[in-house]
Amino acid sequence: MSTVPWTIERIREALASPSLARRFDAELDRAPADELLEVFTKWQRIAGGLRAQAVTEI
Repeated sequence: MSTVPWTIERIREALASPSLARRFDAELDRAPADELLEVFTKWQRIAGGLRAQAVTEI
């Protein structure tokens, strides 16, 4: 498991889909300041799941 911290850039890369990356960006852009961490965490889980799925498919 990677110990590199999640960043917005890493989440975008892990999503591996331009449409998902746009949706991620849009949700971050529209989130009120007090909800940014919640949105980030949601997409971190999604990206982590996609990354884990990609690793198991190898």
